[in-house]
Amino acid sequence: MTEVQPVLGAFEKISACPPFSAADSLRNLLSYLVQQHLERPGEPIREAQIAAEVYGKTTGFDPRQDSTVRVQTSRLRAKLGEYYAGEGRLDEWVIEVPKGTYMVSVRQREVVAEVEPVEVVVAAKAVSPWVYAGGGFAAGVVVTLLVVKLAL
Repeated sequence: MTEVQPVLGAFEKISACPPFSAADSLRNLLSYLVQQHLERPGEPIREAQIAAEVYGKTTGFDPRQDSTVRVQTSRLRAKLGEYYAGEGRLDEWVIEVPKGTYMVSVRQREVVAEVEPVEVVVAAKAVSPWVYAGGGFAAGVVVTLLVVKLAL
């Protein structure tokens, strides 16, 4: 099986989740980056290219003056992290945007089935009646000593 189908499936699943389904700008950016990954693997993506093709910025786009792409990419990284920490924690395919690049990284991970918590019941150990008797005896001695001391 080629990487295309699993990557598109992972993208569709991510896109349908709340952080992305309600944020067109993040979904559009992720869609563009995934498309570039599949169509031009290994080819670097420039900030100006994203600005023009995703955000409709003019050809005179100056990344020193306009931080839209950097800010949106940072938000995308954070939302992907949230997704994979929550709803996507068991996903087989992981789509990431490593810092310092605009290219997506796709990796397959070994899926570990989520383990249901097991309730552990610990039987209470019976306490010897001599323990209670010893405590009562000690308390009696202390009270007696206090009474004798107060009487003197």
